[in-house]
Amino acid sequence: MKRVLFIISLIFTGLSVKAQDGEYHVRIHGQENKGIVLDAPVSSIDSMYVNENGKLKVRTVNNLYSFDFTEVDSLTFPWVPTSSGDIVYINYNGTTAEVINPYPVTQVIVTVSEAKVSITSLSSSNITYVLSGTANPGRFAIESATTPTVILNGVSLTNPTGKAMDLTCNQGVILEIANGTTNSLSDGSESDKKAALMSNSDLLVQGNGTLSVTSFVKHPIKVKGICTINSGNFVITSDVEDVNGFSADSTLVINGGSFDITMNGDISKGIKCDDNLTINGGDFTIVAAGNTVLETVNNQNVPSYCTAIKCDNDIAINGGSFNITLPTTNHGGKSISADGNLTISGGTFVILTQGDGAAYTVSGNTKDSYTSSCLKSDGNMVISAGNFTLRSTGAGGKGITTEGTLVLGTTGGNNEDLVLDVTTTGNRITVSSGGGGPWGGGDYANPKAIKAQGLITVNSGTTTVSTTGTGGEGLESKTQINIEGGQHYFKCKDDCINSSGKIFFNGGVTVCFSNGNDAVDSNAGTAGAITIGNGVAFAYTTKGSPEEGFDCDNNNYIRITGTGIGISAGGSQGGGWPGGGGSGGTITNPAQGYKFYTNSYNFQAGRYYTLSNTNGAGGTNMVTFSFENNCNSTLALITATGMVSGQTYYVKYSTEAPTNPTTAFHGLYLGGTSSASEQAFNFQAQ
Repeated sequence: MKRVLFIISLIFTGLSVKAQDGEYHVRIHGQENKGIVLDAPVSSIDSMYVNENGKLKVRTVNNLYSFDFTEVDSLTFPWVPTSSGDIVYINYNGTTAEVINPYPVTQVIVTVSEAKVSITSLSSSNITYVLSGTANPGRFAIESATTPTVILNGVSLTNPTGKAMDLTCNQGVILEIANGTTNSLSDGSESDKKAALMSNSDLLVQGNGTLSVTSFVKHPIKVKGICTINSGNFVITSDVEDVNGFSADSTLVINGGSFDITMNGDISKGIKCDDNLTINGGDFTIVAAGNTVLETVNNQNVPSYCTAIKCDNDIAINGGSFNITLPTTNHGGKSISADGNLTISGGTFVILTQGDGAAYTVSGNTKDSYTSSCLKSDGNMVISAGNFTLRSTGAGGKGITTEGTLVLGTTGGNNEDLVLDVTTTGNRITVSSGGGGPWGGGDYANPKAIKAQGLITVNSGTTTVSTTGTGGEGLESKTQINIEGGQHYFKCKDDCINSSGKIFFNGGVTVCFSNGNDAVDSNAGTAGAITIGNGVAFAYTTKGSPEEGFDCDNNNYIRITGTGIGISAGGSQGGGWPGGGGSGGTITNPAQGYKFYTNSYNFQAGRYYTLSNTNGAGGTNMVTFSFENNCNSTLALITATGMVSGQTYYVKYSTEAPTNPTTAFHGLYLGGTSSASEQAFNFQAQ
């Protein structure tokens, strides 16, 4: 024993001088693959000895460490150059870990058990930790009063019994994924923890390396504090039920990076935020494949969904690329869903939902349904810019749905700034059958391309909507619809545009073609139910009576308040329901001439019909319109800029579209030169 103490004393005598370009360290290596159990600069050690009980004692300025001498494998005294600076290196190697710690043990306390490294930093400095190598089982945990930087420099950790990485730092932590490196973290089936990567603090992520995270029990990544992601390439997978790929308890801000997320468990979420979520950029490829589960809450069944991006508060998306798929295994799931408001001002979105929705019993005889949707908010929704391709193929599926108001585009905005392409192909879901009413009754969950409970305002943008399933409506509001600008095309199995309140065409160009119901339908039941202001609306249905181009239950409710264009064609309701109206009608105080044309006329596809003030070739081309399919109309409304009551106007046709039109949009042509000369019919304006 005296010989051991003498040798240690000689070593310390030779190493005690601190050089300018570095310093010697003392490393105590444990036996049985326990790795380095202590790493400290020689200058930080006051004494080192073995006591009468066979304990190796290491006394520093403020601490006394004790090791069973029989468990110590060896002591080494490496030279640590000054170039290592303030960096702590953790190198994993299978079932061991080596820690190179340039700090005194009074500042950075390192505990190593096999390849499980725990660090407690008492330093007032923001220290950098660099992790590399592979370990299974392996773990990295840190507690710090300051803001450390943890650099993943090609590290792979698997912890079968808990978290692979655990970050607890009072002032937050910076997680850097070193450029060009591949890193991975995973928990295991025996884990009793809540994540593979857990940050109990604020987290800032940067770097352009790749981090793959897999969970077998709970969340792959969970952040309890504010989280900001500036960059990084994430590959996140989980087959576990009811977990979140990236779970944020507080505010989450994503400025960039790429996210390849696959969630196969029921109710699971790709990205889940409990507070506000802001996405300014990044590439997102998310597959949410899990099913919806009915949970019992207060003796009622409540559906819980598998969702790609879910926020319990507001979502703001200002940019980024989103490729989201909900396959057929996901019934009723949501792609992007906010419990609060959803605001989108940029980005590219390709979203596909394929699973069927379903009806279910809430409690007793109360029935309800759940359906998939591409974009959903429980608050208000604003989509001012972006490029959207939204597809919902399952029964009852929705493209866009909000419980609040919906605003599309910006006032006076460029139509190219917002490109919205929405398609639904699923049929409606029968929630309950029977009931009265003129159309047979029943309660259905219908597929909707765009739906809002509140006011819909369309300011600008280019919209293309297609629905093919029974009940498939294009644009629906339970309150009111104002179209102020933009170019919008609807081809729908059911109503193209439907509102429980009024519908205004105040600007823009709108074309509506329904092959199974009304083209435009207002149920306001009052004057101004459908209003032609300064906008252009071309609406027709090929279904035949009683479906109409413009249906507001009473043609007298229609108003013309501006110098826009309104062309409708379709069947007549005859006596009308419920308030009458007949086949024609009279519009009160119109701002320009109009005509309810009640003679039967078969508009043929392939012909271009021009409204003009003269018969035969030539004359003023007030508007030209063509039909995709033959339309046998018994009630048409025609009004156009410059029409004067009492004057005679002619509808002529040719097989050639006008040349050099100012607007050519889905069969509607404004301006240009028309070659139409064959008369279809004429009328005297009302």
